Amino acid sequence: MREYSSLTWLAPSWVQIARQMCVAVALLTSLPVWAQDAQAPVTAQHLAAINQAFSRNGILTGRVESDAYGRVTLKGEYADEVEVDRAFSLAQVVVGARWVSPVTPESIRVKAWERRLGSLFARSSVLQPPIRGDAPPGPIRNRYALVVGVGQFLHGIQPLEFAARDAMNFYQFLTDPRRGQFQPGNVTFLTDGNATRSNVGTALERLQRVAGEDDLVVVYMSSHGSPPDKRGAVNIVTHDTEVKPRERIWHTSINEEMLRQFVDGVRAKRLVMVLDTCYSNGAYRAVPGFLPPGGKSLGVGDNEGYGISRDYGRRVLGAKDLVLEPEAPRRNAGKSVGGEAVEPWGRVLIGASDSGEQSWESDRLRSSIFSYYLVDGLNRYNGSLQQAFNYAKPRVASHVKQEKGADIDQHPQAMATVPDWDMPLTRSNR
Repeated sequence: MREYSSLTWLAPSWVQIARQMCVAVALLTSLPVWAQDAQAPVTAQHLAAINQAFSRNGILTGRVESDAYGRVTLKGEYADEVEVDRAFSLAQVVVGARWVSPVTPESIRVKAWERRLGSLFARSSVLQPPIRGDAPPGPIRNRYALVVGVGQFLHGIQPLEFAARDAMNFYQFLTDPRRGQFQPGNVTFLTDGNATRSNVGTALERLQRVAGEDDLVVVYMSSHGSPPDKRGAVNIVTHDTEVKPRERIWHTSINEEMLRQFVDGVRAKRLVMVLDTCYSNGAYRAVPGFLPPGGKSLGVGDNEGYGISRDYGRRVLGAKDLVLEPEAPRRNAGKSVGGEAVEPWGRVLIGASDSGEQSWESDRLRSSIFSYYLVDGLNRYNGSLQQAFNYAKPRVASHVKQEKGADIDQHPQAMATVPDWDMPLTRSNR
């Protein structure tokens, strides 16, 4: 089983925090699919247990209540984001990730947020982020990649048998002179003990420095994911991600803010991110105190999982409107340079599973099911990203049901900023 991801090794700017808070409000506008037919098992005893845990852990002005859907929701006032994370984690320990509602500015007060927002508008002319132009780039000049696979973890998280192998297969496709033809010196490859948070962060910073506007950048990560954080995001776990105290998992993994800052800062107008990662309870069953002690009564078994959501994709890619998995590639209408058609460009985020699902490993394939079929598709379609994804998606869903059970679902997701996101991962695929 995999875990799913989402994303700060850099402190967010005041504008980014405001944007995060506005996005968080939208997280509750639609109830998750799993909750539409579910009867909330959260009781007054659960709420009392969480409030007592707050008191024991020094959270003196925060509390929890039930929301309109029977989930636990944070209320009251908190000193800073760290205290919010501690409170959110304590609530998850009692009732599980499924029954804790994402945080919104309307539900709680955070002194640090108020201080930062106090002068936001006075400084808005200084803090406005640069606007990325929508002019198409020229032909692809250079191609860069970061490939990460984490199967071994320092702090008691269940190992993944094939994550490093999957990363190697993807790396070999990219650097094979007969296939991807990426220059090995342009590809950073990190697995297991080398795949620390610091090393991944440094590699992302390097891509920001070296990639130009006409270049192609590919990022592939395979690992476990964290439980959903206070905004509903699932972080990517690294080799050295910590789990004690429990909220440290969000502070020591590759979080949504890290990836968004990378996407905002990279100059390349062709960006592909493939995240084979999800959260599942089973990955943390050996970590004392991480999962609810009465989990089964709350519907919190080992198979509970969370994959990529559309809200997550919008935030990471920085796009209000995304193109969701068109059945066939479509050209960027009217885009040309010197009268010639421009190779596809834009930003693409591909996830191994949907928001309420896990990403599964296969003993049969000796691989992640998703990564196996994606690389297979890239080989079959000469590096065509969109065709490879359209090839992989139904095969992943079918294989998971055959090997893991008829009631198990896994549906890979693709989100892009343009209709034609078929960036070529080989030099000769067109």
